Amino acid sequence: MLPLLRGRVFYVTTEEAFNDICRSGWIDSQREVEFFFSPARSANCYGRNRSWVSVYDLSNGAESEIKKALTGYWLFRNFRIEHTYVFLMVVESAWPSLISWKHASREVGGKELFVPFVEAWYPGNMSIDLFSESLAVSVHPSLAVI
Repeated sequence: MLPLLRGRVFYVTTEEAFNDICRSGWIDSQREVEFFFSPARSANCYGRNRSWVSVYDLSNGAESEIKKALTGYWLFRNFRIEHTYVFLMVVESAWPSLISWKHASREVGGKELFVPFVEAWYPGNMSIDLFSESLAVSVHPSLAVI
């Protein structure tokens, strides 16, 4: 799956939350915790503390750093068997608006949680117009080993 995500910025959510996003037309940054598929579900998350929408940025970066972040910080560990998850690909024109993990590191250091190398945030609500496509992934028992 990683080759499909490499070079992209995306938001991950459950199928149920995706349906809600489609009905409303946007991800509400104030309600994002309801849609949130996060590696750190703590109240002390950098983006959550600012009501920003968390996305994964695999648009550049070393392959080893990206793999370490994705496996070490729970993205693939959070997938549950017999569930479907939806990856929403952020349009490139929105990328300059993103707040990077480097900014978080300079601002708060280790005082708040974020995923180095891959986590970024959109500062505010995200309209579905900011997504170019979606990829639904169903997790089956025979494929669950990562």
